[in-house]
Amino acid sequence: MQAPSLTIRQARAISAVATHFSLVRAAERLNASQSSLSRHIADAEIALGQKLFQRGWTGMEPTSQGEIVIAHCQRAMASLETAQGQLKHWGARVSDLSHHLTWEMLAAADAVRATGGVSRAAEYLGLSQPTVSRALAKLSAALGVQPFRRIQKGMEATQDVAPLLSELRRQLLLDVMALPSRLEALSGEVTGRVAVGLLPFSEQACVMKAFGMMLRRHRHVRLQAVTGSYSALIDGLGRDELDFVLGPLRQPAPFDTLVEKPVFRESFAMVVREGHRWARGKPRLADLVGENWVVAPHGTPTRRYFETLLIGQDLTPPPQTCEIVTFSLAEQMILNSDAVGLLTYSPRKRANLRAGLKILAIDLPESEREIGLTYRKHKPFSAAQTAFAEILAKEGRKRR
Repeated sequence: MQAPSLTIRQARAISAVATHFSLVRAAERLNASQSSLSRHIADAEIALGQKLFQRGWTGMEPTSQGEIVIAHCQRAMASLETAQGQLKHWGARVSDLSHHLTWEMLAAADAVRATGGVSRAAEYLGLSQPTVSRALAKLSAALGVQPFRRIQKGMEATQDVAPLLSELRRQLLLDVMALPSRLEALSGEVTGRVAVGLLPFSEQACVMKAFGMMLRRHRHVRLQAVTGSYSALIDGLGRDELDFVLGPLRQPAPFDTLVEKPVFRESFAMVVREGHRWARGKPRLADLVGENWVVAPHGTPTRRYFETLLIGQDLTPPPQTCEIVTFSLAEQMILNSDAVGLLTYSPRKRANLRAGLKILAIDLPESEREIGLTYRKHKPFSAAQTAFAEILAKEGRKRR
């Protein structure tokens, strides 16, 4: 029989790191060293010929291949936990099966149960008798109970423990032995990650549409969207935690290591709820300056435009505003208050304004701005990232 592609400890390490997104937290949970977990994962990646984890926004994140391996490892850990609970119910002093068990122990137990003796089990497995005896001794120590008892003709399995171990081995092998074929099935698929940082107050729905198309076309690509400030998202881009940042372009980019690619245009608009006292007529900017405002955070192009607009008309920007970092929440805030919002809309979104909102009839100079992708200059796109950029560009053309 072909040897399993992963050891039980490797499966344990993979499951723990996937659960906690961190070697540090996984090591604390397992009471193990970071170096040992790192070594188990590196050895597993060599054995499978696949990268299982990559640096991401939330820490150690699985690759497309890693997702498949993790699912099998977590199911294997669930089988081990079930078996451990049953053994404890029978009085065994077992503490952590996933740490102590090896394939050699399980194979020895299964062979002895099938053949009725250590010598016959060794012959069946093609191993020496001392090797099988040592495996059984380690198994008994790990379980805190004897799975076999000596009889005149050899070894007899206990009524409960030995059958449980045989079934556990069968379940674990089903999970681990299936991995090479499952991974091979990905060889012709587009895999990888597309992680997009979303800047405040841009129409983020276009990314969700692009993600929806990606899922239909490339179901094994990992998709991730996170919101944050410009500095935080650009830092994530530099650390390979993100692949793109979408939002208002700085033009030029603040660092020569970055590329800015326009995707579509938006224009500024001042928005209120339909029942607002300024919803009718044509107010002046001076009439609005004393209102409560929903504006993008300090340091963003939208906020700079807002402040420059007011100062250019000898008006003082309001000291207090409501800063909200997502477009939909900003609209919701305006709907539920008497605040005035400075938002940006594509022509299509402007023509299909959210119910209950009203764009004020006020002229805004130089109101257009470019929305696009920012990415690292000399980092080649993967197939998944290329597909996403092409889908987003097509969606952008619809919005012009």
